[in-house]
Amino acid sequence: MQTMLSIKIDKNLKEKAQEVAHALGVSLNAVINQNIKEFINDRKVTFTDHPMPNKKTRKLLDRLLADSKANRNFIGPFDTAEEAIKALHS
Repeated sequence: MQTMLSIKIDKNLKEKAQEVAHALGVSLNAVINQNIKEFINDRKVTFTDHPMPNKKTRKLLDRLLADSKANRNFIGPFDTAEEAIKALHS
């Protein structure tokens, strides 16, 4: 059996939460239900946020990924640690 839960929440907060839930491919209802289940089972509340790269970092990561796929800007492989250290100092 299901029931309704009515809470007051800031409009902007609700909209942002819906956007994040949508980006994760779930409903805000599913997010809230899961959090309530964890609250009941664990008897604790956990707040976390996964960092998202800013535009500058995202651009750098995209460039590094493209270099990796094109096998560019790599050094090595090395046969010895001394070779690797020498390459780092060059």
